Formats: sequence, C-alpha cells, structure tokens
Amino acid sequence: MDLDRIRPVRILLRILRWTRVWPASGGPAPQRGWTNWKGYLLHSSLTLIFVVLLWVEAILSPDVEHTVDVLFFALTMTSMCVKVLNSWRYAHVAQRLLTEWSSADRFRLKTLQEVDMWRIGHLRFNRVVGVYMMCSVGVIPVLVTPCLFAVPNKLPFSMWTPLDLQQPLGFWTAFLYQAVAIPFACLCDITLNLVNWYLMLHLSLCLRMLGQRLSALHRSGLQQDEEQLCAEFLELVSLHRRIKQQALDIETVISKSTFFQILVSSLVICCTVYSLKMTPVIQDMGKFAGLIQYCLSMVLEILSPSIYGNEVTQSADKLPEALYSSDWPDLSPRLRRLILMFMIYLNRPLSLRAGGFFYMGLPMFTKVMNQAYSMLALLFNMNN
Repeated sequence: MDLDRIRPVRILLRILRWTRVWPASGGPAPQRGWTNWKGYLLHSSLTLIFVVLLWVEAILSPDVEHTVDVLFFALTMTSMCVKVLNSWRYAHVAQRLLTEWSSADRFRLKTLQEVDMWRIGHLRFNRVVGVYMMCSVGVIPVLVTPCLFAVPNKLPFSMWTPLDLQQPLGFWTAFLYQAVAIPFACLCDITLNLVNWYLMLHLSLCLRMLGQRLSALHRSGLQQDEEQLCAEFLELVSLHRRIKQQALDIETVISKSTFFQILVSSLVICCTVYSLKMTPVIQDMGKFAGLIQYCLSMVLEILSPSIYGNEVTQSADKLPEALYSSDWPDLSPRLRRLILMFMIYLNRPLSLRAGGFFYMGLPMFTKVMNQAYSMLALLFNMNN
C-alpha cells in the first residue's frame, strides 16, 4: 500500500537537524568527539548559559514568591538540556528504527484495514501536535510582548545578569538574548517530546497490525496450503520478536529523558499554579494567560507519554486474544502446538519503563499530579 508510514515525524526531524540535536539524514551513526562542534557551541550559548543564569537568579532570590517564579522555568530549561544530551547520545538508535519502519518489507502495510489504522493514528497524532504547539509556542508572545512596554524595565523570565536592566543598553542586550534563546529552547523541547511520543505511537500501531495479521490466520481448505500457512505463522513470530526488540530500543531512547521529566513535572506544575495564584489577574492579564498556557503545556508533557505508553501495553495485551480468534481449531496438530507455545509466550507483558522505575501508563500521570498537589498544599501552608 502506498502510504508514508512515518509521515508526521519527518518535519520534526528536519527541525531537530537544524537545531543540531539529531544526526544528519545521510548518516545514522552517532557523531563522536567534537565532530558536532557546531551543535555544542549553539546549545552552550543559547541553552546552557541561559540555564546557569536562571539557577543563579533562583539561588540569590530574596523571597519565596520570586524564587517560585524563576524556578518553574529553570526546571523546564534543565529538563530540556537533559533531553538534548540524551538525543546526542541515542538519536542514532531512533533514526535506525524510523528508517526500518519506513523501508523494511516486513512493516509494509498489506491491507486497507492496516492503511486506515495508520491514517487514523497519524491524524490523531497531528491533532496532539497542534494542541501542544498552541499551548507551548503561544506562551512566548504572551509573555515577551508586554515586556516591551513595561515600566520599569523587566525581562520575560527573571535571570541573573551583571547588566543594569534600567539602562537601555543593558535591558536590550538581555532582552534580545532571551528573545532568541526562549523560542530556540521551546522549539527543541517541543520537537524532542513529539518524536519520543511518535516512537511509542508507532510501536503501538505495529503491535495492532501484528494482532490483525494473527487473527487473519486461516486455511483455504486445500491440504497443500499447510506449509504455506506454517511459513506465514513463523514470519509473524519473527515479526513479534523484532517488535519486542524495537520496544527495548525505544525504551533506551526515551527512558532517561522521560524519567527526568517525571521528576521535574510535579515541581514545575506546582510552581506554575503557585505563580498563578500570586499573579493579579486584572493588573497583569498577559502573564496570567501565559501561565495558564504554560501549565497546560506541562500537563500535556506528562499526559501524552502516559497515554501512548498505555497504548503500547494494551496493544501487546490484546495479542493472545487476537491469536485465539484465528481459525486454529481447523489447523494441523503440529501447527496448533506451535500456536499454543506462542500464545503462552505472548502472555508475558510488554511495557515501557522510564528510568527503570516508572511504567509508562496512566498511573504514572496520576502519581505526578498527586505529587504536584501535595507540594502545592505544602507551599501554601508555608506561605500562610
């Protein structure tokens, strides 16, 4: 079937190559040493220095409210730096998987049902991309534009600087630096998250495709079709083994970055909601609207991997049922024994883990939100 199996992720990979966090399309091998010096220089100047200045401001902050205002963005930027480092280390593994999915014959779509399943999956993913983009990118103009007219001068995000912000030269130097660094960091963070989510989505689609092919096993009534059916079944067993190996590769790619995201998400959501409570709505409508979008974006960053990880687990759990719904009673004793052994093997759960601790599923999302609520209640009690 003529369908680009990884279409939604292609433009994301172009963005990541432009930002120097993804290997070039011509070579999937990881870049070693200082061969990626342009990427190191770019991110050292626009992300690393920015993160250091944010943390210095948070440490030197004189009161809790200002510390919280700085901390939620400092944690987000730190998480983004971890994702960039993780991409430099493991992007070649993800690139190899995407190349296999798009070109390998075993993953070629064979029926209209499979094509429709892929199209629906891509359509839903594109909707997630649109909502996530609006929540994330929409924060930038809402928070940056009012600073152009603020008196006295203030930056979109407070950071330590040796410059005098009340002087035109000092203010415009710091403002222009943030006007470049913030969209660049936002673009990197968004695209890295979306690529990780797509890897999990595509894995769940492959598992569902395998389930459809297992349930379609049947005899045509001719005795000579037995060997052909056995070869087809063994091919599906081989496909399942390859998908399980791909699941391990995907876990390697996303495990560390997702684990760090889980650790900081509850803190970021807590600090964002606290800043919302302390922000006067009428006097600072722009900041209030920007914080709401920012909070929604952070919730999506933990909700989306939970949903896609849950899809992987559910798709794998449905494989024994799909195999049982095939025409196995009409097959030969030898083939029925093979199906029985494979069905026992399919009962082993398949799930993705973050950092080797958290299973990616909806319970992970509820844990993060519970932690955010607990820390927010503690912060309110300390403030009172």
